[in-house]
Amino acid sequence: MRPRSVVGVAVCALVLATGCGGDDDAEGAPEPAEDAAPEITGSTAPLAFEGDPDSEFCQRSRQAAEEPVLDPFEAGLAPREVELRFRALAQRFEGFAAIAPEPLADDLALLDDTFAQLAGVLADADYDFERLAADQVDVSVFDDPALAVVADRLAAYQDQVCDP
Repeated sequence: MRPRSVVGVAVCALVLATGCGGDDDAEGAPEPAEDAAPEITGSTAPLAFEGDPDSEFCQRSRQAAEEPVLDPFEAGLAPREVELRFRALAQRFEGFAAIAPEPLADDLALLDDTFAQLAGVLADADYDFERLAADQVDVSVFDDPALAVVADRLAAYQDQVCDP
């Protein structure tokens, strides 16, 4: 298993779990190549959002930002610890797609789907990264450039609408 595959999903997961925000300039992020034809795609609308900062989505995202995050992809964790941390992270994701504001609906659906795929891959390997590597599990879906676009869009929405 290529470490960057899991890290790519972890970044998206942790971005949402920590409130989608950050100090990075989302507009400076590279766009995926148009001819790359990723298997899964998110929204490609511009990174300019309007919305309700008191929406359920914003409220829940701010609440998630206040809760500690234990990275399930940290090096050297025992499989049981990976499982516990991943399940805790999964609980944070639960329901976000259902309350997504219209401009982020496709993004959250993509992230939800990718997160579910990751949960299945990890569960099948008993949350053991060494087993994933030994079994040469294909996790290329997690390399999709659309996930980086989703992370940028979530951060932009957080910065522009939830925490202006």
